[in-house]
Amino acid sequence: MKIYNPTDIGDRNKLSILRLIKENDGISRQEISRRLHLSAPAVSNNVSALIENGIVYENGCDDTSLGRKPKQLSYKGDLYYVISVELMPQKVRGGIADLYGDILFWEERDIDVKNGVAEVLNRLDEVIDSLAAKKDDSVEIIAIAIGVPALTGQNDLNDLFSTYLPEWKNIDLKEHILEKYRVKAIIVNDVELALIGEREKGVGKEQANIIYIKYGAGFAARAIVDGYLLKGHNMAAGELGYYLEDVESLEEDDDFVCPGRFEKEICNDIFERCGGNYSLKNLMQRVEMGDEQAKSAMKKIIRKIAVVIANTVLMLNSELVILGGMSEVFTEENLKEIRKILEKICPFVPEVVTSELGVDAPVIGGVKTALDYAEEQIVMLWKSQ
Repeated sequence: MKIYNPTDIGDRNKLSILRLIKENDGISRQEISRRLHLSAPAVSNNVSALIENGIVYENGCDDTSLGRKPKQLSYKGDLYYVISVELMPQKVRGGIADLYGDILFWEERDIDVKNGVAEVLNRLDEVIDSLAAKKDDSVEIIAIAIGVPALTGQNDLNDLFSTYLPEWKNIDLKEHILEKYRVKAIIVNDVELALIGEREKGVGKEQANIIYIKYGAGFAARAIVDGYLLKGHNMAAGELGYYLEDVESLEEDDDFVCPGRFEKEICNDIFERCGGNYSLKNLMQRVEMGDEQAKSAMKKIIRKIAVVIANTVLMLNSELVILGGMSEVFTEENLKEIRKILEKICPFVPEVVTSELGVDAPVIGGVKTALDYAEEQIVMLWKSQ
């Protein structure tokens, strides 16, 4: 499909009309005109173009003299599909969705990065191929969104995969997807997608100022401020894994650390100091068994995270903090500890909750991102006729 950039007024009006129909199935032309403050002829012309290209359809009749309802408009949700995938060093997980954003099928594969770059790409392709095989053959895929643990606004992605696979820096995922599937690939940071997912269908639906923090194998955050995603100059706003607690911990001959110093501290060093190279899951199990050393390590992790949250809240004045990733770490007891620290530091204390969508959040966010792109392309179909 040729890629368009809808910039003129007519194209933008079509996009606004399309989204309104999508959100209000069975809406009339008159109601569209009223809500978008467009003239009746403008609505009629744009709706006609959308109908002629099979993007929306109508039912009912226009004869309202006998009290009948005017023609109602509906969005053709199965005109195309989108695929969303989260690609991580241990697992790839994805879903295929219709244009309403409903995920129809899920797939996942484990990854063993010790087998190299080919292993990662093969598992990614397997998930995409399996999802594509489950769709109606007559319906095309219009976009594929991929969430990755990387700073996606840079040529050097600073990708977590490169920690395990240095040769991963030579991989161009966009080109790989385009060459294999002839479909537009949208590569986005995985935490950013998780935040978008929670805002779209999770616990953050009603808020305009949100911080999403992911803790697990790594530590990072993303934020929405006044309804807009905060990106930063290098698309790196929220890389809290590089947070430095004090200058005393910084040696003069230290190189730049990746993963970040703080991320390394709360994801690796604390575990090692408490008696072994434990995983977060193992540490939690030891806490449940009453292991005092594990309890002390967990408390230290939670308090460190709480301080970072507090400092971030002071800067962004967020109304909601969502804790994701391995959100089972954030038990009610640990949440109370975080809230207690925030109350001591922040003049305005946000609500602190765990993720509602869990591991589904990045895939749902990817669907939303792919749909935003897809809708802009769909309203331009009339130009290609």
